Amino acid sequence: MRLEKKLSLLRNIASDLQIIHSQNLINTDLHSGNILLNDLNHAYIADLGFSIPDNLTSTLKSDGILGILPYIDPEVLNGKSYTKKSDIYSFGIIMWEILYGKQVYSNDKSESQLQLLQFQIRFDGWHPHIPEDVTPPCYVDLMKKCWSREPEKRPSAEEICNIFTQWQNDKNILLELSKYNKKIRSQSSNDPKKHSDNMHTSKIIKQIMGEPNVNKQLDKIGSDDDFILPL
Repeated sequence: MRLEKKLSLLRNIASDLQIIHSQNLINTDLHSGNILLNDLNHAYIADLGFSIPDNLTSTLKSDGILGILPYIDPEVLNGKSYTKKSDIYSFGIIMWEILYGKQVYSNDKSESQLQLLQFQIRFDGWHPHIPEDVTPPCYVDLMKKCWSREPEKRPSAEEICNIFTQWQNDKNILLELSKYNKKIRSQSSNDPKKHSDNMHTSKIIKQIMGEPNVNKQLDKIGSDDDFILPL
């Protein structure tokens, strides 16, 4: 899939998210499994069953947080309230998946692996690896803003829509993006891995207290556990 088409899909998703936020709602469970394509290849957000009003302050249930770990805002994992910026964090993960055609992480992992990933997200600033030599700098910059550890620095859904619209209408940016098409496709084709059906199963994430020494495990989780998306 060409980068121009991927930008169109992402703008569709950001536009849907903007509509959700304009109704003073937060999705809280935004992930690529909730993104559907219609017959015209227009992407949209499905399954709003876990959406909550943006003034709801209680987030952590007695038994944990319902969601898929890689998409959950570190602020929420640390016990803070869901905000619209939490959805933006999730959107940043989707940006990575759509660009590289891979799932960011499999949910079908042992409890100890998931605990390590939770600690990395909360304390070590974990995010998917970005091969910057094959990634457009403007795209890298936007992803990193969505993942910012400071939620107030993340863009709004409206701002993201405007950025994608600007890119789609700027011939110089489109030309720059086109240079990366072959690089990204080559990078993805050289890393064939199976798709995991368990990836998109939301589950209760129990908040783990304390901070263990996980430095030796950093290279085990993330880079070797990606899965190809059917894009």
